[in-house]
Amino acid sequence: MKNYEDIINNSPFILNHLISLKETHDYYIRKFINNETEISHSQYYMFMLLYYEPNVNQSDIAKACFMNRSGVSRAFSDFEKKGLIERKINPNNKREYITTLTDKGLKTARFLEEKELEWDAMICEELDLTHSELMDSLSKLSMKSLLFNRKNF
Repeated sequence: MKNYEDIINNSPFILNHLISLKETHDYYIRKFINNETEISHSQYYMFMLLYYEPNVNQSDIAKACFMNRSGVSRAFSDFEKKGLIERKINPNNKREYITTLTDKGLKTARFLEEKELEWDAMICEELDLTHSELMDSLSKLSMKSLLFNRKNF
């Protein structure tokens, strides 16, 4: 029976490596989410997007997280009940909310950001390229994939 290390080392496809990275990352970050925060793992990416993109609206979050708007709306209601965000109606568009993290939300996001930076440092420590170079390469791969799909499908 093959072990995980053999499967990873012998995989010929980029996607297998990306899936492995995502799954091992999720295992790592889930421990902190479950033990130290009031958000669920399924809410993690949209919550952190609010931190990194403070002026983003629910539609943009839904697109970025590959979710529907109703799922984002449910998560936002949960965040609001837990005191992690505040939502106010946008005076320029009555159908849209302006959403901001509360002090409690900022504290949670900063804690998770710290864990993300620890993860990044750990997985990059033995590479022959810098974190910035790795991010640049991953961004190029992601954009190439996105543009290919837009052009062909």
